[in-house]
Amino acid sequence: MPRPSPVAPAADRPAFPRPRRQAVRAVAAALSLALAAAPAQGADVGGGLLRLVNANVSDKATGALAMLGMTLVPSETASTLYLNTGSGEGMDYQASQLGGAFTVSESFPLYLEGFAGYSRYDPVFVFTDGVDQSRLPTKWTSIGATGGVGWDFKLTDTLVLRPIFNVALGHVESDARLLGRIVSNRLDVDLDFLKDGSMTAGGLGASVMLDYAYYRPEHEIDIELRYTHMHLEPILGSDAINASSDAMTLGLWSRLRVPTGITMFGGPLRSVFEFSGSLLPGDQGEVLHTGWLAQIGTGLEFDTSKTWVPLVTRTRIMLRYTQGEELTGFSVGLAASF
Repeated sequence: MPRPSPVAPAADRPAFPRPRRQAVRAVAAALSLALAAAPAQGADVGGGLLRLVNANVSDKATGALAMLGMTLVPSETASTLYLNTGSGEGMDYQASQLGGAFTVSESFPLYLEGFAGYSRYDPVFVFTDGVDQSRLPTKWTSIGATGGVGWDFKLTDTLVLRPIFNVALGHVESDARLLGRIVSNRLDVDLDFLKDGSMTAGGLGASVMLDYAYYRPEHEIDIELRYTHMHLEPILGSDAINASSDAMTLGLWSRLRVPTGITMFGGPLRSVFEFSGSLLPGDQGEVLHTGWLAQIGTGLEFDTSKTWVPLVTRTRIMLRYTQGEELTGFSVGLAASF
């Protein structure tokens, strides 16, 4: 995450120009999840069936909020990401995100971050009349944005403590009207949430980050430790559903840049190596069927400060491998520093 460049003592200051730590990351995340839906137990027509459907709707609405939380929580390694749990058919999730962050200056260390995201969540509802089972997929499309305001407390020349306040807003549109009509016709009941097919959610949260940066001509090291907690609840939409979600992430991220000795675009070409690990104690972990995610990555960074591209000083391309308890995947990322 961007920060003011650490100020080394005069004797130790590198002679090469440091990158400005004001970066905007163009990130797109796409998750393909195969989460198996539990088979429905036999239920009588009427109250028993109604309870079954209502329980499934509540679970999937909470899942939609959890996935929205995955999109809205800022991540240094957010990128084009593909995951598969290998647990069979069920529901999948796709998302994209665009975001950036910067610290105003060393003399006025106000930190600002902002992200906007899109996601597609496809739960499958299962219900039965005691004889036959019906499986109906529903598609929920979400858009949302999150912003953060923080302050940098400089602990050393290379270490910053950064508390952050976050606010988020998202909207979910459902294609579940068909399911709502079928259930209403069979049970003579009205499930407004399924028929209306929309929900607007808001969230408040906070983060705390330790940000370490060590730059020398022979290598550059960045390490971040961040904990984020964001609570999401519906604020507009049908009253037929009661759902909430807590997005919690404890993440350690690290990056090493090493010059290759090759010059491209009038500047040095650097090899980049990354490692990150995240604990997911909140609702995201339950939906993903994993309590943790780990990533290793490698890529190249181009110094584009001397090119015709305005403002952009560095451009980075990354390929990452992702591992969780019951899933594996890979990601592709593109970032630009200003």
